Amino acid sequence: MGRLSFVSILCSGASLAVLAIACDQPGKASSSGRSEQVVSSSSASPIASPTPSPSHAAAPAPPRGPLCDKGERALSKVAPVFVNEQGERTNGARVPLEDKHLLWVNFFAAWCGPCKEEIPRIKRFEKQLQQDGVPIQVAFVSIDDDIRQLTGFYAQQPAGGVKSSYWLPDGAMRTGWLASLKMKSDPELPEHAIVDGKGRSRCFIQGALEDRDYAQLLASLR
Repeated sequence: MGRLSFVSILCSGASLAVLAIACDQPGKASSSGRSEQVVSSSSASPIASPTPSPSHAAAPAPPRGPLCDKGERALSKVAPVFVNEQGERTNGARVPLEDKHLLWVNFFAAWCGPCKEEIPRIKRFEKQLQQDGVPIQVAFVSIDDDIRQLTGFYAQQPAGGVKSSYWLPDGAMRTGWLASLKMKSDPELPEHAIVDGKGRSRCFIQGALEDRDYAQLLASLR
């Protein structure tokens, strides 16, 4: 055997010995080794399953205090102005007071957000009251300062909204109406006066109506 062959055999044997020793030594675990998996599983935060929140039915809104102020008030005998959708004025317009019928006077203004929001509700209440045996008619009364504000309000109304109304321009006419109904000179709109055929107040309401108010309104007018 030549010297070169003998050296090759020695090198091969040494390589095998090194490999055997390496296998016996606890070196760095591989990425697929169990030790890494155990560490990963023990240190990872567990994923919590979402807990469904209990469903609670919304509690009905409690009824508010007495809806109607039944104190002595009266509708002014001064005839207001009537304004149609085209802005045409009729001075001295007759307010529809009739025996055995109630008149629901709603005071509003173009700048009053709650007034706009409650108009469909007023119209719905009017029909419901009639169906429930209360003869009543709604009359909308504006206290806008400028007739252009009022006609602009008409233009923004949806189909079935307010397209004409009575109008109390600033001055003696408005002052007389507000004083007769014991309203402030600068009222906090909306306000409502429900009067009998003689113009005497049966129910005065301050503030916007809500759906929950219907039962109390019906009971007050029967």
